[in-house]
Amino acid sequence: MSQILLISSNQVTIPYPVYPLGVAHLVGALRDAGHEVHHFDLLSHGGQDSLVSLLKEKSFDLVGVSIRNLDTVDSNDPQGLLVDIGPCIASIKELSSAPLVLGGAGFSIMPETLLDIFAADYGVVGEGEKLLSWLITELSAGRPPVERLFYADRNEEKWPKPYYDQQACDYYTKHGGMVGVQTKRGCPRNCAYCSYPTIEGKRMRYRDPDEVAEDVDRLSREHGVRYIFFTDGVFNDQSGHFRLVAEALIKKGNTTPWCAYFRPQHIVADDLRLLKRAGLATLELGTDAATDTTLAGINKGFTFAEAVEANRLVVEAGLPCAHFLMFGGPDETSATLAEGIENIKKLPNSVVFAFTGIRILPGTTLYERAIVDGLITADDPLVEPTFYYSPLVSRQEIDHSLRTAFAERMEWVYPCSETEGRVRMLHSMGHVGPLWDLLI
Repeated sequence: MSQILLISSNQVTIPYPVYPLGVAHLVGALRDAGHEVHHFDLLSHGGQDSLVSLLKEKSFDLVGVSIRNLDTVDSNDPQGLLVDIGPCIASIKELSSAPLVLGGAGFSIMPETLLDIFAADYGVVGEGEKLLSWLITELSAGRPPVERLFYADRNEEKWPKPYYDQQACDYYTKHGGMVGVQTKRGCPRNCAYCSYPTIEGKRMRYRDPDEVAEDVDRLSREHGVRYIFFTDGVFNDQSGHFRLVAEALIKKGNTTPWCAYFRPQHIVADDLRLLKRAGLATLELGTDAATDTTLAGINKGFTFAEAVEANRLVVEAGLPCAHFLMFGGPDETSATLAEGIENIKKLPNSVVFAFTGIRILPGTTLYERAIVDGLITADDPLVEPTFYYSPLVSRQEIDHSLRTAFAERMEWVYPCSETEGRVRMLHSMGHVGPLWDLLI
């Protein structure tokens, strides 16, 4: 039995702190394999000083660090986050002789670069439940692998139940009330900017709906969680698995409210009624752009009219929803900017969050487009926040137009970074959930 330390390095609390679900699944897998696993979350377990104390008090056979985010992906507040991980890595190297393994969603986006930056021994790209267990076995047997990077089998059909830490649940419940649950992995879409296919693969893999419902029930009953966020890239998958999840939640008698990311396409009234019975409280719609031209520019595969129809059905169902839109992407012009602002008016009784520019990530078609448009070069490391802005309209015009249009609408939010203080205040008062629904 090996002694394993898994560290969740994320320290971002904008707009609210996010439970380290990926590490929870890793802990479950390694415990099932017979290892003793200590999960240390920098946000909920006392920060850097507490980590140093733990490393001084206890020795480990392997230390894993999960890197969730590279930056805030908001061009109006472009904070690079890797610098925050530096002290954590430095303390591990100073106080532990155990092999250091990096993983997590952020790491999987640019693994070679981050492996070199932090001079780690190994890195795991994608889900690590099986790979990390295998690596521990090899190291324990005196067979350290020569290669440094390992890539997950993105065709894996099953993954272990997550182990939820009570101290962490208490923290995240206090700071917003939400804890994540995943119902599927993978995304077959080809959105120009998105890293989900890189991280999870393009093939959809589904969890057993009854296991999902059991997770939700356990979080509420045993851990005091008051709000669930389903972390799937898109909850309303075309296969209809989401309906099975809803039915399992109803059968379980779920009363815990939840939210999820929805694609504003193929939404029908019957599904909304079913989901509402299952506990759906709010929807976050990945509308992403406000005109057909700019939707096509990021390869969304639906029209703005479909988003308008989805909004109508959601509002009629009595469910709050929020649309997230990006201005300044491929093919944005002064004309599409003006058209997009007018189009937003077709989304009544909903919240609209607007962003400018789109974070460029390697392995995406937006990366290729940015090279063609002369915004970056092929050897640009992209470690620091780097954003695509259409060369057909100025950044200043986009910013001025949005600030002017959004100034008199409480439910239209731009820049989004300016709402952080209000969200924290409401959470401190005991409100739970995403809270943007209070703007409607």
